[in-house]
Amino acid sequence: MLITRSDLGRQPKSSFAWWRMLVWLLLLLAAYGGVQYIHHAQQVRDVLQSLPAGDAQSAAALHRMLGWDIGYLLAAFLVIAACAGCILRQAWARPALRVIASILCVWSAYRGVLLWHQWSALGAAGAMPSALLTPEQAAQWADLKRVLLIGLLLRVIAVPALLWLAWQLGQPAVRLQFRARPG
Repeated sequence: MLITRSDLGRQPKSSFAWWRMLVWLLLLLAAYGGVQYIHHAQQVRDVLQSLPAGDAQSAAALHRMLGWDIGYLLAAFLVIAACAGCILRQAWARPALRVIASILCVWSAYRGVLLWHQWSALGAAGAMPSALLTPEQAAQWADLKRVLLIGLLLRVIAVPALLWLAWQLGQPAVRLQFRARPG
């Protein structure tokens, strides 16, 4: 590549990049999720240690739950590492985060479908006479419907955002912003 004197004095335009903002948000959400999984794993461990010696069925269920927590925690650390690499514009992190964003997109869409089915089931069950519910149960029912709706709306936002992030990280203009490790 031929470099001229006019190229040496030219600075690249510094413009706001939304993909960077999304990477930061993904990093923060993964860190928050990691803290939640650590907290839950500690609670499961405490319950597991207080279990009587003969309760093998409950111990097995708690060990499975602990395994899921550890798996989710490792996944959160992978997301954090890839996001940090992208923030530092390391070349290895761009394709890694593209794959992670695609996997998270599929996972979020799958969980969104499950939430939609739960929401639909609650809507059908919501037609039951309110005389059968105590005021506390009615409040819990409304809270559960609200939590499902918020989760569903977050997934409706997350799926296109993650797809867009994976697409942006593949664009030539973004690819040029990353540097290979000196070596």
